[in-house]
Amino acid sequence: MIGIFFTARLGSTRLAQKHLIEAEGRTFIHWLVDRYLHEFSNEIKENKVKLFITTSVDPLNKEFESILLPEEVTIFYGSDANIPLRHLECATENQIEYIISVDGDDILCSASAARLVVEKLKEGSEMVQTKGLPLGMNVMGYRIGFLSDSLSGNYQNKLETGWGKIFNQSSIEIIEIGGYENDNQLRMTLDYEDDAIFFKTVITSIGNDVLTITDKELVNRIQANNWQKLNIGLNSIYWENFNKQKLEEN
Repeated sequence: MIGIFFTARLGSTRLAQKHLIEAEGRTFIHWLVDRYLHEFSNEIKENKVKLFITTSVDPLNKEFESILLPEEVTIFYGSDANIPLRHLECATENQIEYIISVDGDDILCSASAARLVVEKLKEGSEMVQTKGLPLGMNVMGYRIGFLSDSLSGNYQNKLETGWGKIFNQSSIEIIEIGGYENDNQLRMTLDYEDDAIFFKTVITSIGNDVLTITDKELVNRIQANNWQKLNIGLNSIYWENFNKQKLEEN
């Protein structure tokens, strides 16, 4: 069984309950989940793929249950401050062999890239990452055994930011996705109010076609309409906060 894990929580301090912000009548987290429901619809029907919101035990996160249908996605409550441990807990409880890890902040994360990762894991890779897509669109995945081994000695640690450091980098297979070399200024992740404005604009303008649009078409539409300018100035602030939080977890 392949588990697609959307890691999200509702206790964000920078942008409160950001996953519940709506565009075109759906919450952001619903748009993200729906893109993957569409991409993996056949595998879901055949019980080969299952979708999860992997969130923490904080009671605030119970609100996910009010907006997402249980027949579409399962809400799993696990470790509060250790994301890879939460993934292991969810995978163990649900007999998941391969995990596709999607950050819940990456509202338009590439579902087609996730499919590439799935295929490599099926071929025997321990861990796979895509590279080359704009920030917020790349995907990674790993086998549960590799995750368990990588967590050894880290069960008690706080691992929320930059937790990829637990993995042996030499064991990671990289899938290079070309054609986006000029799109490195795109910021497709949700942390601040301007990011919310960006996603609202893109989703409202494209509508339901955002569920099926190819990555290249999506990026081209954003560039053609200069929507990237809505949050382009946030990348330096984002990486500054990211690196600061990483240091605090060490």
